[in-house]
Amino acid sequence: MLYLGIDQHHKQITVSIREGAGAVILRRQVSTRPEKVRAFLEGVRRQSGDEGFMAVVEVCGFNDWLLELLPEFGCREVVLIHPDKRSKRKTDRRDASKLSELLWLNAQRLRSGQKPQGLRRVVPASADDQQDRQLTSVRKRLAQQQTRTLNKIQNILRRRNLTWQQPTKTFQTQKVRQWLYGITLS
Repeated sequence: MLYLGIDQHHKQITVSIREGAGAVILRRQVSTRPEKVRAFLEGVRRQSGDEGFMAVVEVCGFNDWLLELLPEFGCREVVLIHPDKRSKRKTDRRDASKLSELLWLNAQRLRSGQKPQGLRRVVPASADDQQDRQLTSVRKRLAQQQTRTLNKIQNILRRRNLTWQQPTKTFQTQKVRQWLYGITLS
């Protein structure tokens, strides 16, 4: 079994592959162009043989495509983790190596379904959960925008001392809306 650590960025991924005994057998950068990533993963599939490989990736906002692609090429388990602490001497190569080492050290625990040590594992949301979260986010933004707009209208009315002419005490009524359509401002 091979252990693949991936440090992902927008234009490239930095990878570190360890073999079963823990020795690093490959370190390199791969472009995130679809054909380059697919060619690299095909090579990993051939090298891993029937045993397959495991991969570890840090959470970032744009790795959904990679998480979907890995199982296509024989990845037995994708481990998505939250980065623990930031190093002052951070490089992509060191990050990928550290990730593959953590994966190799925790491989047995992961295969047996136990909690890995030294990793803050993240469970990706299902497609339905992602859609629900996106819808909730849009609703929240719209409600905030509506509140901001209503507050701006009320501030304009206060600056011009027009609140006394308001037909009802409550601002969000149909009478007030009709009254607002009739107001002319310079």
